[in-house]
Amino acid sequence: MIHAKFLARLCAVLSIMIVGALAFGIVAVIGSSAHASQISGGKSTPRYAQFHGNFSDVALATSNLKHWSSSFTSEGKTWKYSMVGTNPTNGSATTTIPVTIVPLLLTFSNGKSFDGTPQVSSTTSSPLFQNAQFISGKTQYGDAIQRAEFWNSVSTKSPNYHVLVGSPTIAKTVTLSIPSVDGATVVDPSSGKTIGIININWFDPQIQKLLTSLNFTPKMLPIFLSHDIYLSQGAPTLSNCCIGGYHNAVTDTAGLQTYIWTTEADAGVQGGFGEDVSALSHEMLEWFNDPFTNNVVPNWISPIAPQYGCNKFLEVGDPLVGVVFTVNGFSSDHLQDVAFFSWFARKSASISIHGLYTYLGTFKGLYNFIEHAHSPLERANADTFIVAVNSPSFARSSIEAGCEAIHLRTQFCDVFCIGSTCQQEWDSGCLRVMFFEYSFDSIEEW
Repeated sequence: MIHAKFLARLCAVLSIMIVGALAFGIVAVIGSSAHASQISGGKSTPRYAQFHGNFSDVALATSNLKHWSSSFTSEGKTWKYSMVGTNPTNGSATTTIPVTIVPLLLTFSNGKSFDGTPQVSSTTSSPLFQNAQFISGKTQYGDAIQRAEFWNSVSTKSPNYHVLVGSPTIAKTVTLSIPSVDGATVVDPSSGKTIGIININWFDPQIQKLLTSLNFTPKMLPIFLSHDIYLSQGAPTLSNCCIGGYHNAVTDTAGLQTYIWTTEADAGVQGGFGEDVSALSHEMLEWFNDPFTNNVVPNWISPIAPQYGCNKFLEVGDPLVGVVFTVNGFSSDHLQDVAFFSWFARKSASISIHGLYTYLGTFKGLYNFIEHAHSPLERANADTFIVAVNSPSFARSSIEAGCEAIHLRTQFCDVFCIGSTCQQEWDSGCLRVMFFEYSFDSIEEW
Protein backbone atom coordinates (compact mmCIF):
# COMPACT_ATOMS: atom_id res chain seq x y z
CA MET A 1 0.00 0.00 0.00
CA ILE A 2 1.16 3.61 -0.60
CA HIS A 3 1.28 5.72 2.54
CA ALA A 4 3.13 8.99 1.79
CA LYS A 5 0.71 11.88 1.35
CA PHE A 6 2.59 13.41 -1.52
CA LEU A 7 2.28 10.20 -3.54
CA ALA A 8 -1.46 10.69 -3.60
CA ARG A 9 -0.90 14.17 -5.06
CA LEU A 10 1.53 12.76 -7.58
CA CYS A 11 -0.90 10.02 -8.56
CA ALA A 12 -3.74 12.48 -9.01
CA VAL A 13 -1.64 14.72 -11.23
CA LEU A 14 -0.15 11.93 -13.31
CA SER A 15 -3.53 10.32 -13.88
CA ILE A 16 -4.86 13.36 -15.74
CA MET A 17 -1.72 14.07 -17.70
CA ILE A 18 -1.09 13.13 -21.31
CA VAL A 19 2.32 11.62 -20.96
CA GLY A 20 4.87 12.18 -23.66
CA ALA A 21 7.68 10.37 -21.88
CA LEU A 22 7.97 7.99 -18.97
CA ALA A 23 9.54 8.66 -15.61
CA PHE A 24 13.32 8.15 -15.52
CA GLY A 25 13.35 8.74 -19.27
CA ILE A 26 11.65 5.47 -20.17
CA VAL A 27 9.70 5.57 -23.40
CA ALA A 28 6.60 3.38 -23.74
CA VAL A 29 5.56 1.55 -26.86
CA ILE A 30 2.98 -1.16 -27.31
CA GLY A 31 3.98 -4.16 -29.40
CA SER A 32 1.82 -5.31 -32.27
CA SER A 33 0.78 -8.42 -30.35
CA ALA A 34 -0.37 -6.49 -27.28
CA HIS A 35 -3.26 -4.28 -26.35
CA ALA A 36 -3.83 -2.10 -23.31
CA SER A 37 -7.16 -2.52 -21.60
CA GLN A 38 -8.87 0.63 -20.40
CA ILE A 39 -11.44 1.09 -17.66
CA SER A 40 -14.75 2.49 -18.79
CA GLY A 41 -17.23 4.42 -16.67
CA GLY A 42 -14.70 6.63 -14.89
CA LYS A 43 -15.68 5.47 -11.40
CA SER A 44 -13.11 2.77 -10.66
CA THR A 45 -9.36 2.30 -10.94
CA PRO A 46 -7.73 -0.95 -12.11
CA ARG A 47 -4.99 -2.00 -9.73
CA TYR A 48 -3.49 -4.81 -7.75
CA ALA A 49 -3.00 -4.61 -4.00
CA GLN A 50 0.54 -4.34 -2.69
CA PHE A 51 1.52 -5.94 0.59
CA HIS A 52 4.98 -5.42 2.00
CA GLY A 53 6.64 -7.80 4.44
CA ASN A 54 9.54 -7.08 6.73
CA PHE A 55 10.84 -10.59 7.30
CA SER A 56 14.33 -11.02 8.67
CA ASP A 57 17.16 -12.65 6.77
CA VAL A 58 16.93 -15.56 9.20
CA ALA A 59 13.21 -16.01 8.48
CA LEU A 60 13.87 -16.03 4.74
CA ALA A 61 16.82 -18.40 5.04
CA THR A 62 14.73 -20.92 6.98
CA SER A 63 11.70 -20.71 4.68
CA ASN A 64 10.77 -24.01 3.06
CA LEU A 65 9.85 -22.32 -0.21
CA LYS A 66 12.64 -22.94 -2.70
CA HIS A 67 14.20 -19.53 -3.34
CA TRP A 68 17.44 -17.64 -3.74
CA SER A 69 18.64 -14.27 -2.46
CA SER A 70 21.11 -11.73 -3.74
CA SER A 71 21.60 -7.96 -3.96
CA PHE A 72 22.41 -5.16 -6.38
CA THR A 73 23.86 -1.68 -6.00
CA SER A 74 22.14 1.50 -7.19
CA GLU A 75 22.22 5.13 -6.07
CA GLY A 76 25.07 4.31 -3.72
CA LYS A 77 22.94 1.78 -1.81
CA THR A 78 22.75 -2.00 -1.62
CA TRP A 79 19.31 -3.46 -2.30
CA LYS A 80 18.58 -7.05 -1.24
CA TYR A 81 16.02 -9.27 -2.96
CA SER A 82 14.74 -12.85 -3.01
CA MET A 83 13.14 -14.81 -5.87
CA VAL A 84 11.62 -18.26 -6.34
CA GLY A 85 13.90 -21.00 -7.65
CA THR A 86 17.69 -21.07 -7.76
CA ASN A 87 20.23 -18.41 -8.69
CA PRO A 88 20.57 -18.48 -12.50
CA THR A 89 24.22 -17.44 -12.23
CA ASN A 90 25.01 -20.75 -10.51
CA GLY A 91 24.23 -22.97 -13.49
CA SER A 92 21.38 -25.07 -14.83
CA ALA A 93 18.79 -26.30 -12.34
CA THR A 94 15.06 -26.99 -12.43
CA THR A 95 12.75 -25.97 -9.61
CA THR A 96 9.11 -27.09 -9.56
CA ILE A 97 6.75 -25.59 -6.98
CA PRO A 98 3.57 -27.54 -6.11
CA VAL A 99 0.34 -25.57 -6.57
CA THR A 100 -3.16 -25.96 -5.19
CA ILE A 101 -6.04 -23.95 -6.66
CA VAL A 102 -8.91 -23.18 -4.31
CA PRO A 103 -12.11 -22.06 -6.12
CA LEU A 104 -14.19 -19.62 -4.08
CA LEU A 105 -17.98 -19.45 -4.00
CA LEU A 106 -18.74 -15.96 -2.69
CA THR A 107 -22.29 -15.28 -1.53
CA PHE A 108 -23.51 -11.73 -0.88
CA SER A 109 -26.18 -10.58 1.56
CA ASN A 110 -28.65 -10.00 -1.31
CA GLY A 111 -28.42 -13.67 -2.27
CA LYS A 112 -26.24 -13.16 -5.33
CA SER A 113 -23.38 -15.66 -5.64
CA PHE A 114 -20.21 -15.80 -7.74
CA ASP A 115 -18.58 -19.20 -8.21
CA GLY A 116 -14.95 -19.52 -9.29
CA THR A 117 -15.20 -23.26 -9.89
CA PRO A 118 -16.01 -23.09 -13.65
CA GLN A 119 -12.88 -20.95 -14.18
CA VAL A 120 -10.53 -23.69 -12.95
CA SER A 121 -10.30 -25.63 -16.22
CA SER A 122 -9.50 -22.54 -18.31
CA THR A 123 -6.88 -21.53 -15.77
CA THR A 124 -5.07 -24.86 -15.70
CA SER A 125 -5.12 -25.11 -19.51
CA SER A 126 -3.50 -21.66 -19.91
CA PRO A 127 0.21 -20.91 -20.55
CA LEU A 128 0.60 -20.32 -16.82
CA PHE A 129 0.58 -24.11 -16.41
CA GLN A 130 1.05 -25.38 -19.98
CA ASN A 131 4.02 -24.98 -22.30
CA ALA A 132 3.81 -22.28 -24.98
CA GLN A 133 6.32 -20.66 -27.28
CA PHE A 134 7.98 -17.57 -25.76
CA ILE A 135 11.10 -15.68 -26.79
CA SER A 136 13.10 -17.53 -24.13
CA GLY A 137 11.87 -20.99 -25.04
CA LYS A 138 8.84 -23.27 -25.06
CA THR A 139 7.72 -23.38 -21.46
CA GLN A 140 5.30 -21.88 -18.92
CA TYR A 141 4.97 -18.09 -18.82
CA GLY A 142 6.51 -17.75 -15.36
CA ASP A 143 9.54 -19.78 -16.33
CA ALA A 144 9.83 -17.89 -19.62
CA ILE A 145 10.09 -14.61 -17.71
CA GLN A 146 12.63 -15.88 -15.17
CA ARG A 147 14.80 -17.18 -18.01
CA ALA A 148 14.38 -14.03 -20.09
CA GLU A 149 15.19 -11.50 -17.39
CA PHE A 150 18.46 -13.23 -16.47
CA TRP A 151 19.27 -14.21 -20.04
CA ASN A 152 22.93 -13.18 -19.83
CA SER A 153 23.43 -16.10 -17.43
CA VAL A 154 20.85 -18.49 -18.89
CA SER A 155 22.18 -18.19 -22.44
CA THR A 156 25.80 -18.79 -21.44
CA LYS A 157 26.16 -21.07 -18.43
CA SER A 158 22.61 -22.05 -17.41
CA PRO A 159 20.81 -23.17 -20.60
CA ASN A 160 18.65 -25.67 -18.71
CA TYR A 161 17.62 -23.25 -15.99
CA HIS A 162 13.89 -23.46 -15.18
CA VAL A 163 11.47 -22.30 -12.49
CA LEU A 164 8.18 -24.14 -12.97
CA VAL A 165 4.88 -24.64 -11.21
CA GLY A 166 3.57 -28.17 -10.95
CA SER A 167 0.32 -29.51 -12.34
CA PRO A 168 -2.12 -28.00 -9.85
CA THR A 169 -4.16 -29.91 -7.32
CA ILE A 170 -7.74 -28.63 -7.21
CA ALA A 171 -9.19 -28.20 -3.74
CA LYS A 172 -12.86 -28.48 -2.89
CA THR A 173 -14.72 -25.22 -3.52
CA VAL A 174 -14.82 -23.01 -0.42
CA THR A 175 -17.95 -20.94 0.30
CA LEU A 176 -17.67 -17.56 2.02
CA SER A 177 -20.67 -15.46 3.04
CA ILE A 178 -19.94 -11.74 2.67
CA PRO A 179 -21.35 -9.37 5.34
CA SER A 180 -23.46 -6.57 3.88
CA VAL A 181 -21.12 -3.92 5.26
CA ASP A 182 -18.11 -5.51 3.52
CA GLY A 183 -19.58 -6.60 0.19
CA ALA A 184 -21.95 -5.39 -2.49
CA THR A 185 -23.02 -6.31 -5.99
CA VAL A 186 -23.10 -3.56 -8.60
CA VAL A 187 -23.64 -3.18 -12.33
CA ASP A 188 -20.29 -2.88 -14.07
CA PRO A 189 -20.28 0.35 -16.15
CA SER A 190 -18.18 -1.25 -18.90
CA SER A 191 -20.18 -4.37 -19.65
CA GLY A 192 -23.54 -3.99 -17.93
CA LYS A 193 -22.88 -7.23 -16.07
CA THR A 194 -23.27 -7.62 -12.33
CA ILE A 195 -20.01 -7.90 -10.41
CA GLY A 196 -19.19 -8.37 -6.75
CA ILE A 197 -17.06 -5.95 -4.73
CA ILE A 198 -15.55 -6.97 -1.38
CA ASN A 199 -13.58 -4.90 1.14
CA ILE A 200 -10.03 -6.28 1.12
CA ASN A 201 -9.68 -5.51 4.83
CA TRP A 202 -12.37 -8.11 5.53
CA PHE A 203 -11.47 -10.48 2.72
CA ASP A 204 -7.76 -11.13 3.25
CA PRO A 205 -8.12 -12.26 6.90
CA GLN A 206 -10.61 -14.88 5.68
CA ILE A 207 -8.06 -16.12 3.15
CA GLN A 208 -5.37 -16.28 5.84
CA LYS A 209 -7.67 -18.47 7.98
CA LEU A 210 -8.02 -20.86 5.03
CA LEU A 211 -4.23 -21.21 4.78
CA THR A 212 -4.32 -22.92 8.17
CA SER A 213 -7.62 -24.80 7.92
CA LEU A 214 -6.68 -26.29 4.54
CA ASN A 215 -3.27 -27.34 5.89
CA PHE A 216 -1.15 -25.59 3.30
CA THR A 217 2.62 -25.68 3.72
CA PRO A 218 5.28 -23.07 2.85
CA LYS A 219 6.90 -25.25 0.19
CA MET A 220 3.84 -24.91 -2.08
CA LEU A 221 1.73 -22.11 -3.57
CA PRO A 222 -2.00 -21.83 -2.79
CA ILE A 223 -4.02 -19.87 -5.37
CA PHE A 224 -7.51 -18.68 -4.45
CA LEU A 225 -9.66 -18.10 -7.54
CA SER A 226 -12.80 -15.99 -7.94
CA HIS A 227 -15.10 -15.12 -10.84
CA ASP A 228 -16.19 -11.52 -11.61
CA ILE A 229 -15.11 -10.39 -8.14
CA TYR A 230 -13.03 -7.31 -7.38
CA LEU A 231 -11.77 -6.00 -4.06
CA SER A 232 -12.05 -2.47 -2.72
CA GLN A 233 -9.80 -0.46 -0.45
CA GLY A 234 -12.47 0.35 2.12
CA ALA A 235 -16.23 0.36 1.57
CA PRO A 236 -17.36 -1.88 -1.33
CA THR A 237 -18.17 0.84 -3.87
CA LEU A 238 -17.05 1.47 -7.43
CA SER A 239 -15.12 4.53 -6.32
CA ASN A 240 -12.98 2.31 -4.06
CA CYS A 241 -12.72 -0.47 -6.66
CA CYS A 242 -11.12 -2.36 -8.38
CA ILE A 243 -8.35 -4.63 -7.06
CA GLY A 244 -7.96 -7.61 -9.37
CA GLY A 245 -5.54 -9.65 -7.30
CA TYR A 246 -2.70 -9.74 -4.81
CA HIS A 247 0.03 -11.97 -3.46
CA ASN A 248 1.15 -12.00 0.13
CA ALA A 249 3.31 -13.78 2.70
CA VAL A 250 2.40 -14.39 6.32
CA THR A 251 3.81 -16.35 9.23
CA ASP A 252 1.37 -19.01 10.44
CA THR A 253 1.65 -22.28 12.32
CA ALA A 254 3.26 -23.95 9.28
CA GLY A 255 5.92 -21.26 8.80
CA LEU A 256 6.39 -18.46 6.27
CA GLN A 257 3.50 -19.06 3.87
CA THR A 258 3.05 -17.36 0.50
CA TYR A 259 -0.25 -17.25 -1.40
CA ILE A 260 -2.19 -15.57 -4.21
CA TRP A 261 -5.76 -14.41 -4.75
CA THR A 262 -7.03 -13.29 -8.15
CA THR A 263 -10.22 -12.74 -10.04
CA GLU A 264 -10.97 -14.23 -13.43
CA ALA A 265 -13.40 -11.87 -15.12
CA ASP A 266 -15.62 -12.34 -18.14
CA ALA A 267 -14.68 -10.58 -21.36
CA GLY A 268 -15.46 -6.86 -21.27
CA VAL A 269 -15.96 -6.60 -17.53
CA GLN A 270 -14.17 -3.53 -16.18
CA GLY A 271 -12.97 -2.75 -19.68
CA GLY A 272 -11.05 -6.02 -19.82
CA PHE A 273 -9.21 -5.61 -16.52
CA GLY A 274 -8.76 -9.04 -14.97
CA GLU A 275 -10.08 -10.79 -18.09
CA ASP A 276 -9.52 -14.59 -18.14
CA VAL A 277 -6.03 -15.34 -16.73
CA SER A 278 -4.54 -11.84 -17.04
CA ALA A 279 -4.85 -11.07 -13.32
CA LEU A 280 -3.34 -14.40 -12.33
CA SER A 281 -0.47 -13.91 -14.78
CA HIS A 282 0.21 -10.55 -13.10
CA GLU A 283 0.24 -12.02 -9.60
CA MET A 284 2.11 -15.24 -10.41
CA LEU A 285 4.94 -13.30 -12.01
CA GLU A 286 5.10 -10.97 -9.02
CA TRP A 287 5.19 -14.00 -6.73
CA PHE A 288 8.10 -15.49 -8.73
CA ASN A 289 10.04 -12.24 -8.39
CA ASP A 290 9.05 -11.19 -4.86
CA PRO A 291 7.52 -14.19 -3.06
CA PHE A 292 7.92 -12.79 0.46
CA THR A 293 6.92 -9.19 -0.46
CA ASN A 294 10.25 -8.11 1.01
CA ASN A 295 11.95 -6.72 -2.08
CA VAL A 296 12.51 -2.96 -2.02
CA VAL A 297 14.08 -1.17 -5.00
CA PRO A 298 14.90 2.41 -6.05
CA ASN A 299 11.75 4.51 -6.46
CA TRP A 300 9.91 4.15 -9.75
CA ILE A 301 6.95 5.81 -11.48
CA SER A 302 4.99 4.48 -14.45
CA PRO A 303 2.56 6.73 -16.31
CA ILE A 304 1.06 3.54 -17.74
CA ALA A 305 -0.05 2.85 -14.17
CA PRO A 306 -0.13 6.23 -12.35
CA GLN A 307 -2.37 4.75 -9.66
CA TYR A 308 0.78 3.40 -7.96
CA GLY A 309 2.30 6.87 -7.59
CA CYS A 310 5.95 6.90 -6.62
CA ASN A 311 6.66 3.29 -5.71
CA LYS A 312 9.56 1.34 -4.22
CA PHE A 313 8.52 -2.32 -4.48
CA LEU A 314 9.77 -4.96 -6.91
CA GLU A 315 6.29 -5.71 -8.21
CA VAL A 316 6.95 -6.65 -11.82
CA GLY A 317 3.35 -6.37 -13.03
CA ASP A 318 2.34 -3.07 -11.46
CA PRO A 319 4.18 -0.70 -13.85
CA LEU A 320 2.36 -2.32 -16.79
CA VAL A 321 -1.22 -2.87 -15.64
CA GLY A 322 -3.46 -3.25 -18.70
CA VAL A 323 -0.71 -4.19 -21.18
CA VAL A 324 -1.67 -7.72 -22.21
CA PHE A 325 -0.94 -10.12 -25.06
CA THR A 326 -1.60 -13.65 -26.28
CA VAL A 327 0.68 -16.37 -27.62
CA ASN A 328 0.20 -18.89 -30.41
CA GLY A 329 -2.17 -21.69 -29.49
CA PHE A 330 -3.71 -19.81 -26.56
CA SER A 331 -5.73 -17.04 -28.19
CA SER A 332 -8.23 -16.80 -25.32
CA ASP A 333 -5.60 -16.47 -22.58
CA HIS A 334 -4.40 -12.92 -21.98
CA LEU A 335 -1.03 -12.60 -20.28
CA GLN A 336 0.20 -9.34 -18.81
CA ASP A 337 3.51 -7.80 -19.80
CA VAL A 338 5.92 -7.43 -16.86
CA ALA A 339 8.98 -5.33 -16.09
CA PHE A 340 12.29 -7.16 -15.87
CA PHE A 341 14.74 -7.06 -12.97
CA SER A 342 17.05 -4.77 -14.99
CA TRP A 343 14.36 -2.05 -15.05
CA PHE A 344 13.96 -2.02 -11.28
CA ALA A 345 17.73 -2.24 -10.71
CA ARG A 346 18.22 0.65 -13.20
CA LYS A 347 20.81 -1.23 -15.18
CA SER A 348 21.99 0.93 -18.07
CA ALA A 349 22.71 -2.27 -19.99
CA SER A 350 19.91 -4.76 -19.44
CA ILE A 351 20.96 -8.33 -18.61
CA SER A 352 17.68 -9.59 -20.08
CA ILE A 353 17.06 -11.25 -23.42
CA HIS A 354 17.65 -8.91 -26.40
CA GLY A 355 18.53 -6.17 -23.88
CA LEU A 356 14.82 -5.73 -23.07
CA TYR A 357 13.39 -4.06 -19.97
CA THR A 358 9.97 -5.75 -20.25
CA TYR A 359 8.90 -8.92 -22.01
CA LEU A 360 7.14 -7.00 -24.80
CA GLY A 361 9.67 -4.18 -24.89
CA THR A 362 7.04 -1.74 -23.64
CA PHE A 363 9.74 0.25 -21.84
CA LYS A 364 12.47 0.98 -24.34
CA GLY A 365 15.32 1.78 -21.98
CA LEU A 366 16.68 3.76 -19.07
CA TYR A 367 18.08 7.25 -19.00
CA ASN A 368 19.29 9.50 -16.21
CA PHE A 369 17.23 12.23 -14.65
CA ILE A 370 17.56 15.61 -16.34
CA GLU A 371 18.75 18.12 -13.77
CA HIS A 372 19.56 21.75 -14.56
CA ALA A 373 20.24 24.33 -11.87
CA HIS A 374 19.42 27.34 -13.99
CA SER A 375 17.37 25.91 -16.82
CA PRO A 376 14.44 23.94 -15.45
CA LEU A 377 12.81 23.69 -18.85
CA GLU A 378 14.51 21.26 -21.17
CA ARG A 379 13.53 20.14 -24.64
CA ALA A 380 13.44 16.33 -24.73
CA ASN A 381 12.24 15.74 -28.29
CA ALA A 382 9.91 17.17 -30.91
CA ASP A 383 6.81 16.42 -28.88
CA THR A 384 7.85 16.50 -25.24
CA PHE A 385 9.14 18.94 -22.66
CA ILE A 386 10.50 17.76 -19.34
CA VAL A 387 10.30 20.10 -16.37
CA ALA A 388 13.00 19.23 -13.86
CA VAL A 389 13.06 21.04 -10.51
CA ASN A 390 16.74 20.88 -9.57
CA SER A 391 16.65 22.01 -5.97
CA PRO A 392 14.23 21.76 -3.03
CA SER A 393 14.99 25.43 -2.34
CA PHE A 394 13.88 26.48 -5.83
CA ALA A 395 11.45 29.33 -5.22
CA ARG A 396 7.85 28.18 -5.38
CA SER A 397 6.85 31.47 -6.95
CA SER A 398 9.23 30.74 -9.82
CA ILE A 399 7.79 27.28 -10.24
CA GLU A 400 4.26 28.64 -10.27
CA ALA A 401 5.25 31.27 -12.81
CA GLY A 402 6.74 28.58 -15.02
CA CYS A 403 3.68 26.42 -14.61
CA GLU A 404 1.49 29.32 -15.63
CA ALA A 405 3.60 29.86 -18.74
CA ILE A 406 3.24 26.21 -19.67
CA HIS A 407 -0.41 26.13 -18.70
CA LEU A 408 -1.18 28.81 -21.30
CA ARG A 409 -0.03 26.37 -23.94
CA THR A 410 -0.50 22.84 -22.64
CA GLN A 411 -2.99 22.94 -19.76
CA PHE A 412 -0.98 20.32 -17.87
CA CYS A 413 1.04 21.63 -14.94
CA ASP A 414 1.25 21.35 -11.17
CA VAL A 415 3.66 21.98 -8.31
CA PHE A 416 4.73 18.83 -6.51
CA CYS A 417 7.07 20.40 -3.97
CA ILE A 418 5.12 22.27 -1.29
CA GLY A 419 6.44 23.90 1.88
CA SER A 420 8.37 21.88 4.45
CA THR A 421 7.83 18.62 2.57
CA CYS A 422 10.16 19.68 -0.25
CA GLN A 423 13.32 18.19 1.19
CA GLN A 424 11.67 14.89 2.06
CA GLU A 425 10.10 14.57 -1.37
CA TRP A 426 13.31 15.53 -3.11
CA ASP A 427 15.30 12.98 -1.12
CA SER A 428 12.82 10.27 -2.06
CA GLY A 429 13.96 10.53 -5.66
CA CYS A 430 10.42 11.02 -6.93
CA LEU A 431 10.33 14.79 -7.24
CA ARG A 432 12.83 15.17 -10.02
CA VAL A 433 10.83 15.03 -13.21
CA MET A 434 7.44 16.18 -14.43
CA PHE A 435 6.25 15.51 -17.97
CA PHE A 436 4.12 17.60 -20.30
CA GLU A 437 2.77 16.99 -23.77
CA TYR A 438 3.86 19.87 -25.96
CA SER A 439 2.86 20.64 -29.50
CA PHE A 440 4.55 23.99 -30.18
CA ASP A 441 7.96 24.67 -31.66
CA SER A 442 9.28 26.89 -28.88
CA ILE A 443 8.51 27.99 -25.34
CA GLU A 444 9.94 30.66 -23.10
CA GLU A 445 12.39 29.68 -20.38
CA TRP A 446 11.25 30.52 -16.87
